Amino acid sequence: MPFHKDPKPATEEKIQKHSHKEVNILILGIQGVGKSALTVRYLTKRFIGDYETEHESLCSHVIMIDGKPLSIHILDTAWKDGACMKDEYLLWADGVILVYSMVDKSSFDKLREIMEWILAKKGEEKVIAVIGNKSDLIHRKQVSDTEATQFCAEYNCLSFDTSASDSYTDVSNAFNTIIREIKLNNKKREKLNKLMHNPSVLAKLQIRQSLKNLAEMKWRSRTSTM
Repeated sequence: MPFHKDPKPATEEKIQKHSHKEVNILILGIQGVGKSALTVRYLTKRFIGDYETEHESLCSHVIMIDGKPLSIHILDTAWKDGACMKDEYLLWADGVILVYSMVDKSSFDKLREIMEWILAKKGEEKVIAVIGNKSDLIHRKQVSDTEATQFCAEYNCLSFDTSASDSYTDVSNAFNTIIREIKLNNKKREKLNKLMHNPSVLAKLQIRQSLKNLAEMKWRSRTSTM
């Protein structure tokens, strides 16, 4: 399957047709931070410059991870505010990558707003990573390592510094690490889902809940007579 970058806005039909067994990644960040450049760099090894679009675009490709082929779908968006972002995008995604420019402090500050939107939509169970792009422009750096580290620790995010223009290796390592974490997270969720649908497990949980409810009733009854 060749690399495909659809320049047209991503439709719900395009998004929903992909299997949940495939890896779906949502990329968020304000315009101009290099989201599209990072995506194309990873999938094709080419650097396309500061190409950005105001519309969503869906990139699909088959990659090799740990010697096995894997279909990945990357939804590239331009963040404006939570009201403009469709909840379906977050539901569709297995993982979320937040991108900021290391030479633009405002793009980093915007990440907190994006994270709060993710948390409000109950997206914290997904793999979330932060990529600081344009690390080659060290002389223009506006975001300190301490700031980035503290942010990622606060929200429990993976953290990477990359340069879409300067290093394919760093970009590839970042995406591959994120994808491996997504695969691991998906496997855990599938295992838990199967476990929760096991009749014997459900019966044990129901008994445990009944015993808990009974204990609470006895406690309330005891305290009310004191």
